[in-house]
Amino acid sequence: MLAAPTVSVHAQDAGGKKEPSSVSSDEQLEKLLTDLGSSTFSVRQKAALRVLELSASDVRSLESQMGSAPASVSTQLKVLIPRLRRRLFDEQLEKLSKDDTSEAEAAEIVALLPEWNRYSAMTGNDPDSVVVYRELLVAERDLFSARLFAADDFATRLETRSAAVSALCDGQADEAFPVASFAALMLLGSNPDLHLQGATSANISSALDDPRFGKLIEKGVHSKTLKAITESWIERPDIAVDRPLLFAMQHQLPAGRRVALKTLDRSTRNQRTYYALLCLATFQQTEDLPLVESLLSNEKTLWPPRGQLVRELLPDREIDSTFSVQTRDVALAVAIHLRGEKPQEFGIDVVPSDAHLFTIESMGFSNDEQREAALAKYRAHFAAAAPPSR
Repeated sequence: MLAAPTVSVHAQDAGGKKEPSSVSSDEQLEKLLTDLGSSTFSVRQKAALRVLELSASDVRSLESQMGSAPASVSTQLKVLIPRLRRRLFDEQLEKLSKDDTSEAEAAEIVALLPEWNRYSAMTGNDPDSVVVYRELLVAERDLFSARLFAADDFATRLETRSAAVSALCDGQADEAFPVASFAALMLLGSNPDLHLQGATSANISSALDDPRFGKLIEKGVHSKTLKAITESWIERPDIAVDRPLLFAMQHQLPAGRRVALKTLDRSTRNQRTYYALLCLATFQQTEDLPLVESLLSNEKTLWPPRGQLVRELLPDREIDSTFSVQTRDVALAVAIHLRGEKPQEFGIDVVPSDAHLFTIESMGFSNDEQREAALAKYRAHFAAAAPPSR
């Protein structure tokens, strides 16, 4: 098992079978490191082999010695420790993959591996979920191994790997989507206790744009599991919500609505407000009407972006230079939609969008008089009407 209580190496017994022997004291560990720095080649080689046979509980002890050890020893440890991690991790994967491993044994193994508790809570603790989990482990064994044995630099490793996987998610229809690697990144990255470094979250979320993943989450063999992992990523705190909300809208993932509600509860000052409101419109839950209608007086401009001109953004459309889209405009269009009516009937010439219901540049007005007229019509029309049931 990975969580061994003492530091041990495997000694050769008389019958040729390896048996664990304890190297649990600081003195014995120091002796091992001293041998790694020996001037005698055979002593160094023997010490290196012993390091590679250590148990999981000693990995961090070895890592803690790298900074203070002589340069020659530190250099060897930098090579040996990754090999040791791989060996320990591979042992567990091998046990997990054996046909004669019982469900009880498999459950015991995965319980010691990274993110299993979160994963099983998302997907269910059944034999099929174990199969998928094993595929994630195999696809990103270095990351999962680092999660266990290299916690200090795991965030850096995750960022580097997320950039590499994101580069493969380029929508090339003639190539297979790296689904196991991407799912593994979402699973690892969605842990709220983990600080995501640099561009990690942007790299992971960008892969949601690949249409190949969209097909897998809708019709793939393990679509249910993929949806659960994706929703855990969508709900991860402190990531940009634009792409996750768009994906949730397109694939009707309930996590999108939960994120939209939290987003509107926290802030109505930027572009994410638009996506959050349209996400609520997509799910058509009339219980969200009070929150949506609370924004009918919010005058924050969402479009055009600051410093850009309407006519430059829409050169082929006859439109007043004063045209703009404010938070209250989007809220009004969404409120009308939630009540089962068409925004066009209230003076909002919305343009349908396959990606997010209405295009943002179609939900505004040229002046406040038009806004006030549309809002007055809405209030008059629904003054005595209860929200429709869904």
